[in-house]
Amino acid sequence: MFITPTGLIITVFVFFPLVYAFIMSFHSWNMSSAPMYVGLKNYIMALESVSFWNSMLYTVYYVLGVLPFSLIFGLFFALLLKDNDMRGTSIYRMIYFMPVVTSPIAAAMGFNWIFENQMGIANHLIEKLGGQPVSWLSTPTGILQMLFNHFNVVLPKILQGPSLTMCVIILLGIWQNVGYATVVYLAGLQSISDTYYEAASLDGATNWKKFWHITLPLLSPSTFFLLIMFTIASFQVFGPIQIMTPAGGPLNTTSVIVFYLYRQAFSYYNMGYAMAIAFLLMGLILAITVFQFRFLERRVNYE
Repeated sequence: MFITPTGLIITVFVFFPLVYAFIMSFHSWNMSSAPMYVGLKNYIMALESVSFWNSMLYTVYYVLGVLPFSLIFGLFFALLLKDNDMRGTSIYRMIYFMPVVTSPIAAAMGFNWIFENQMGIANHLIEKLGGQPVSWLSTPTGILQMLFNHFNVVLPKILQGPSLTMCVIILLGIWQNVGYATVVYLAGLQSISDTYYEAASLDGATNWKKFWHITLPLLSPSTFFLLIMFTIASFQVFGPIQIMTPAGGPLNTTSVIVFYLYRQAFSYYNMGYAMAIAFLLMGLILAITVFQFRFLERRVNYE
C-alpha cells in the first residue's frame, strides 16, 4: 500500500514509455500519421547506416577520452586531499566537487565562451604568448591526424582520433567527472587502515610499492564503481554536444549516438528509427556492463 504511489509514478513515467518505445521501434512513425508496422526494418537501417556507425565511433572517442582521465585525475586529487592536516582541505574538496553540481548546460556555455574561435579566452592567451589562434570549435580533423600531417601520413578514419572540437567537449566531460571521482576515491582512501602501510614500511617498501600493492588493490571497489557509472554516463552524453555544437560539429564530428538519435527524432521526425537506435544503444551499454561485471569484477578486492 505504501509503495503504490511510487509504483504508479514509475509505471507511468518509466515502464510504460519504455514498453511503448520498444513497440514503436518496429513501426514507421512521423507523429503526424498512423504508425505503420515495418518489422526489423528500422534496426536493419541503423546497422547499415554509415551515419550511425560514424556516430558510434565518435561516441567511442568520447568514452575513451573521458573515462581514463577522469579516473586518473580523480585518484590524483584524492591522494592530495587525503591528508586531513593540510590547511584548507575542506575548501579544496568543495572546489573540486563544484563542477559535479554545476549544470551541464551552464558548464557547456562556459567552455563555449572559453574556446570560442574569435573572442575566446583560450585564443586570447595564445595570442598574448605570440602564437596563432586555433579554430577550437570548427576543426574537423582528428587530433592524431593533425600530428601525422607533419609527416605527410594519412591515417585510416578510425585511427584519426577525435576532432579538435570533440577534444574540447572531452575536456569538459573530464572536468565535470573529476570531482565525483575525487570524492569516491577519497572515501575509499579513508577506509584503508594505516596498519597496512606500517607493516609495509617495516618490510622496507617504498612509497611507490605501497601505492601499487596496497592503495590500488584496496581502491578497486571504488574504481569498479566509477568505471561502471562513467561508462554508462559517457555513452549517453548529449547536453554539451547540443549546446557547444548544435549542428553536430564540423562535418558532424561531434554527432555522438544520442545526438544522432535526437536529430532523427525531433529534426527529421523518424520516431520509429530513433527508438530503434535507442534500443541498440541500450543493448550495447547492457553488453558492456555485463562484460565489466563478468570479467573485471574478478579483480575487485572487497576486503
